[in-house]
Amino acid sequence: MKNKNPVVMIIIGIVLFLIGGGLYFTSSKPNISAEDQARCESLVQQKYGESSSSIIGSCKTDTGFVAMMDAQAGGTNSAEATAKAISSANNQELGLGFFGKFLTGLCVGIGIAMIIKGFIALRNKANPTA
Repeated sequence: MKNKNPVVMIIIGIVLFLIGGGLYFTSSKPNISAEDQARCESLVQQKYGESSSSIIGSCKTDTGFVAMMDAQAGGTNSAEATAKAISSANNQELGLGFFGKFLTGLCVGIGIAMIIKGFIALRNKANPTA
């Protein structure tokens, strides 16, 4: 395939690369609402008291931990029911995370390939004897 305008290819590559970077930062965040986080933090404070400072950060980053605290606060005495709640929360996050990472990799990969191909085409255009 002949490249008519390698500058356009470089620009499209840069745009795809930036879109991939944006997707990386938006899909990296856990999907925990402020309400869920506050409820989890208060449950951790009630349950663990002074020693809660070492694990309270999990309320911001771990959906499985939030689900576990909710299940324990809901009076679930069964380990199986608690495990199902944690698994459900993790599976939901895992599916969305994989899709976001796939799109990120696709955009970044194609963007880098187009940037490199554009620069090679520019070099070949400047040196037609090669």
